[in-house]
Amino acid sequence: MSSEKEILIFDLDGTILDTIDDIHSSLMNTLRYFNFPTFDISITKQYVGDGIKKLVERAVGEDNFKDEHERHFRTVYKENLVNQTKPFTSILNVLERLKDRYIMAILSNKSFEMTDYLVKHFKLDNYFVRWYGGDSFVEKKPSPLPIYEIIKITRSKKDGYLIGDNYTDVESGNRAGLKTIFCRYGYGKLYGQQPDYFVDTPEELLNILI
Repeated sequence: MSSEKEILIFDLDGTILDTIDDIHSSLMNTLRYFNFPTFDISITKQYVGDGIKKLVERAVGEDNFKDEHERHFRTVYKENLVNQTKPFTSILNVLERLKDRYIMAILSNKSFEMTDYLVKHFKLDNYFVRWYGGDSFVEKKPSPLPIYEIIKITRSKKDGYLIGDNYTDVESGNRAGLKTIFCRYGYGKLYGQQPDYFVDTPEELLNILI
């Protein structure tokens, strides 16, 4: 028996939480530890969105990448997950206004362990019925598979919205037949993907969703 409600699936980093400072400082720690050159946060913004392994691989260079680099980053980042990370201005008010109208879930490309910690730390479980990481399903965004699974698990309507700040979000949502909203206030790039809507602030989501 499916619910009468549509689903809203939100990305986490760059969409709900501003995580880039903690990611950047953990990445720079990793580069210094292994004697790689460091770089500006604007570069880190270009490298996030495809999960931790890809992030570290891009930072050290594909040919140089070793598993120990990724392990080091994960250890450091896990210890510094919430030093500077915070919800984007007004996003919690937006979620409060949406939570009774929709079934809401989070789909991150972060590990489930880190996603779960952040959701609970920032009390996002007040708004979301489920949350998932990049390792929660056999495939991750930009695959549509996690979305099909989430719709099945939550028994929501087969339509709704995918909200995120990266091409992986838009591609995943488009392929699964959801409407897609691209958050320009985040860090990601579209790389030719076409979302249905653009927003420059979290408040603008309400113009589309209410």
